[in-house]
Amino acid sequence: MSTSIFSVPLRRTLHKKWVNRLNKIAIIGGGITGMAAAYYAKQAGAHVTMYEASDRIGGKIKTVYRDGFVLECGPDGYMARKPTLTELITELGLADDLVRSITGTSYIYVRHQLRQMPDGSVMGIPTKFWPMVKTDLFTWRGKIRAGMDLVLPRAYAGTDISLDKFFRTRLGSEVVDAMIEPLLSGIYNGTLDDMSIESTFPQFITIEKKTRSLILGMKALTPPVQAGVKPREAGKFLSLKQGLGVLIEALRPSIDRLYTETKVESVRPHEVTLTDGTVESFDGIILATSPNALGPLLGIPEAERLSALKRTSSITVLAAFKEADVAALDGTGYVIAKSEGNALTACSWMHKKWPHMAPENKALLRVYIGSTFVPELLMQPDDVIADFALRELRKIQHVGTPIFTKVERHVDTMPQYEVGHKQYVRAFEEQLSTLDGIEACGAILHGVGLPDCVDSAKQAVSRIMTKQAVSV
Repeated sequence: MSTSIFSVPLRRTLHKKWVNRLNKIAIIGGGITGMAAAYYAKQAGAHVTMYEASDRIGGKIKTVYRDGFVLECGPDGYMARKPTLTELITELGLADDLVRSITGTSYIYVRHQLRQMPDGSVMGIPTKFWPMVKTDLFTWRGKIRAGMDLVLPRAYAGTDISLDKFFRTRLGSEVVDAMIEPLLSGIYNGTLDDMSIESTFPQFITIEKKTRSLILGMKALTPPVQAGVKPREAGKFLSLKQGLGVLIEALRPSIDRLYTETKVESVRPHEVTLTDGTVESFDGIILATSPNALGPLLGIPEAERLSALKRTSSITVLAAFKEADVAALDGTGYVIAKSEGNALTACSWMHKKWPHMAPENKALLRVYIGSTFVPELLMQPDDVIADFALRELRKIQHVGTPIFTKVERHVDTMPQYEVGHKQYVRAFEEQLSTLDGIEACGAILHGVGLPDCVDSAKQAVSRIMTKQAVSV
């Protein structure tokens, strides 16, 4: 049964009032946030107009099909524990197409070797005694220092600090450098030195507040393996059989008027001005645009401040092989410690993580080039970037000649949640609330994951529809 952001009586009231007002909603930005906002607005009875500056909708989500491979040029899945996106997929009738990732051995490339991550490690935090004792990832000094987490006082004292400071205080430098940093920094394509714990992983603050020890807190949160369920079947990520691009196509009918390659000059209460001088009026406007556009569009100080926040670029390279031409390793990939000096930060064995993405007897690898190397590579031709990535990859594992490669650039797309980000967002939202009929949502605010973006869109639509209905 379909769910809604509104209760049934309120939904009926809103729909009736908005139909009487020709409920026109403008959405600026056609990424996953904007597409989700279009869907929820349409469900509430709105007439939806979308403006997208590029030549396509979908934003970071981009699925390409080639020679039987399903190539995800952007995100390949999402965290299953966050329900909003799964609920949306179910409402769209795509639940039967959901697939869960395969899990297996995870590795870290450190000290010139692929080393197995200790069993029981959760987001780089050890939760089992003997695997931590036996691992060769750390020295005995590093292991003892990590164990100090059990007795040390809390690291978070109520004021935002960096992830680096938090984890080094709790677990020591060896665990941070060899395990936590390679795992967590890749999520935001940044460095732990800059990343705000309040805005990126506030759950660690909650755990520390409750149990003081991260090790004990994470252990308590880890569910026991159910009888008859193999660990390989308990993947934490979900995707769609034919790729996440199917989700964008399913959301497309929610848009009544779609304008691609159309840039918006400014947004004022109930008014959108395009760069060609066209002005259109709307009952409500939802900003789901890139972070750097907020300031120019709104012209308010706190939006300008968010637009000025640091953003990073990334490059990924997908490489298809005959399976026999790739070193046979059990697992789904590895991350690479910064100490190794390799240009890559991670490699995912997509054909093992997502078997539906590669034909039988074929392998699909996805490598991530570190942000330090990205600026000098962004303007290079695809073949130069692919050759560079393969050279770095071969320093770690054996691969033969690829069947094909595909390079994808993401320029200034990843907002950095630096220390103090939560306060910046709060100030922006307070200032935005003074502008009648305008809401904002997306990765710049409360989370960069796909479910976070969908949830942000859902809440923005709820706010704008409720306010406008009440004002009738």
